[in-house]
Amino acid sequence: MAFWSAIVGFFSSVGAFLTSTAVQTALYVATLAVGVKGYLQARQMLAKGQDILANKTSAGGKLPIIYGNRRVGAQVIYMDVNANNSQELYVVYALSVGECDEILGRTIELDGNPLTDSARFRIGGYIGSDKISSGSGSLNTVSQNGDPVEVTAGGFGTDPTDRYMYVMNLHHGAASQTADPMLVASMSNWTSAHRLDGVCYIAAHYNFDTRGMWKGIPQLTVQVRGKKVYDPRLDSTAGGSGSQRLGTPSTYAFSDNPSLTFLDYITNNEYGKGLTASQLNLSTFSTAANTADTLVDNPFYNGTAQAFTWSGNAGQNFISTTSSSLHWWSNKIGETLTLTDSGGNTVLNNAEIIDVQRYRPYGGSISYFIFFNQTLSSSYASQTGTSLNKVKRFHCNGYVDGNKTVMENSKELLANMRGIFLYVDGKYELTIEDTGTSTFSITDNHIIADAGISVDYGNKDKKANKVIVEFFNGNKKYELDTATVLHDASPEYYSDDGDEILEIKAEFPFVSDPYIAYNMAKAILVRSRNQTTMQFLGTPEMYKLNVGDIVDLTYAGLGFSGKVCRVEALELQSDGLVSVSLIEYFDVYTWEVPPQEALEELSDIPSAYAVQKPANVIFIDTDSSNIDRPVLTWDAPTDYPSKEFRVDVVDSSANPVLSKIVDTNSVDLAFIPKANDYVASVTSINTLGVESDSTDLTFTVADDPVKAEEVKIGTNTLSNVVGTSGTGSTTLLALGADTKNQLKVGSINMQYVAYDQVQANGDLVLDFDQTQAKFFPFNSGLGWNETIISRGDTSLSTYKISLNHKQGLIVGGAAGSAPSSASDTGTRGTITWDADYIYVCTATNTWKRVAISTW
Repeated sequence: MAFWSAIVGFFSSVGAFLTSTAVQTALYVATLAVGVKGYLQARQMLAKGQDILANKTSAGGKLPIIYGNRRVGAQVIYMDVNANNSQELYVVYALSVGECDEILGRTIELDGNPLTDSARFRIGGYIGSDKISSGSGSLNTVSQNGDPVEVTAGGFGTDPTDRYMYVMNLHHGAASQTADPMLVASMSNWTSAHRLDGVCYIAAHYNFDTRGMWKGIPQLTVQVRGKKVYDPRLDSTAGGSGSQRLGTPSTYAFSDNPSLTFLDYITNNEYGKGLTASQLNLSTFSTAANTADTLVDNPFYNGTAQAFTWSGNAGQNFISTTSSSLHWWSNKIGETLTLTDSGGNTVLNNAEIIDVQRYRPYGGSISYFIFFNQTLSSSYASQTGTSLNKVKRFHCNGYVDGNKTVMENSKELLANMRGIFLYVDGKYELTIEDTGTSTFSITDNHIIADAGISVDYGNKDKKANKVIVEFFNGNKKYELDTATVLHDASPEYYSDDGDEILEIKAEFPFVSDPYIAYNMAKAILVRSRNQTTMQFLGTPEMYKLNVGDIVDLTYAGLGFSGKVCRVEALELQSDGLVSVSLIEYFDVYTWEVPPQEALEELSDIPSAYAVQKPANVIFIDTDSSNIDRPVLTWDAPTDYPSKEFRVDVVDSSANPVLSKIVDTNSVDLAFIPKANDYVASVTSINTLGVESDSTDLTFTVADDPVKAEEVKIGTNTLSNVVGTSGTGSTTLLALGADTKNQLKVGSINMQYVAYDQVQANGDLVLDFDQTQAKFFPFNSGLGWNETIISRGDTSLSTYKISLNHKQGLIVGGAAGSAPSSASDTGTRGTITWDADYIYVCTATNTWKRVAISTW
């Protein structure tokens, strides 16, 4: 039998652990690693799931392979700013190797926030795809260095030649693809030669936001409709019908069928084994693929369409619904959807669900979306139609780690469908352990009498009354989840086992549907409790059998008559006989409609990047203020915690007047001048430094910025200083009252009284009108001496200012105002000059002069 050596050869790339002396044992172990009993013991699934969704910096590791529908993180393989300008950041996120069918751009989340989150993404961006050749939705083609255009919060732009707050250019990894045009236009170190052929990636740009939209390098996850694979059922040269050809990736199509994804893995010569068509029995892969694609019922519908209210737009591949949240929840990724409109017309027929989303802004209503692999041909509003979902018996929605060995990845892919991988008649075959009928009858004539037959009825070590399957739930953004099946016993599930809990925990990393996970757990549980095995030494005729075959056993010595079994292992002996291991056949495979998965309620909690603006901004002028100064107050938001507030005030010409950050809900506007049409903008800032939109207020400062009562001379306030009038027609400004010594200038005490109160030495009166100010200072021995400061000439050319003491001194004039003669008009005391003389008026209209010269 060539089977043994072929299995060894298949896995030779992962090490020489299979030696010629241990081939039989190795095969036995390999056989146990597949089928129902070949489940993988759960280990570190949580860490594995976190790693898949994480963003990693490329450090020489291999890119993963994405099969089916999967939300994934990325490897950052390029990151740079433009010409040391940290305002513009460019990042390339590598998703996987090989051409993927679709990157669902609208499902991108940055730091856990969907791009449609208007609270986080207060300015929208642009998503472009290399699947759209031009116009809206095509790749952005221009340099993003510079100021972005404004796009509605949580929305997307439509012009691929505009600059945006962020850009996501989606490249699907064709074997020959062009370099990203945005990067080529923006970055001198990214040229047309940087094509990244065969790599599925996102070229991203982020424009700096002063209000904290970005914090470090955004961590990206996205829903990907994974690698295109070969399907022999669509190959007319391999027994199918169609134009697909093994080895010609351009003819491949997307599929989440586990038989086809395993076929892709073992035939790929980059990350897999590189098997060729001549080494494969492709018809067995087609049979296995048909088994996996069998449609079965889920519990919500159980085969019956349900009323469904929905809306959608022409050309889109998603609908929104207002039906109950449980109805939305029952649409699982990978299931099929048949949808009708209000008139009963079929809109979608077995479309594959590729993602489901729900979104609720904090305190708002929930939006529900269902994405599928078809597009709507028309627009529909509030259709009251029906929907019906079906589940595929097996699927493969997963992330294959390119850094793991071929054997490790092959075991995971096989266990995902209860697969059995064999080498028969010189070719590799795939079968799925499933229901069936006997294909061979074993009798006493096939059993070597000397050795007889041994029977093992199982023991507690292999039995379970509780099976927990760990998987990544697609409806929960591929977070780790569990499906649990309990033995049917009374009063407790463990009552049949001496009240001892016998638990098995298995992992299925490529399962994303809880109903498939449930049936996997059910099969493991039932098999563990029905595990009668038989071993015997058989004649060479046993060469006709393959592992996984269903046979019937008749053996009089043990009373077996037509007992149906499945071949579990075959071991070739040195004498040409075959050691056969059988396990009692029991229908652990038939699909059981599981219980309805409980609805996971969506928590109503604020996003870390969501900040609410202040409310009720009010201006209080000085005379109404409790602190005798103008203030702004506002109400701090209570549902979005804020650390501090920014206050900016501009005048009516938009000139900055004030800018402050405060940790209270008010700000002092002391000394702001009186004026109309100030504009105040107040924003909230949370502990992450994220800043809200502003609440704006236009206001007028009508009161003096400082109250008169706040300014004092001694114990007298400014109200006692301003507005006192004297006698006569001249308005006087009197400082103080009658009490002397209120103000000391140097060592002289002075009193300030009204003009008509000047009676004694030490009084000072300021008498103002439009042309002069009179001072009456203390002048001992001369009586009251009057000094007048007057503006003697209001013309713009001379600006004469004279001082007139009581004795008559006046000093004033300006260059170029010399008298024309000695009797020219003049006032005694006036002094003026020109280039040659200084002139002094010694009496009314009498001038004298003295020559001046240089030295």
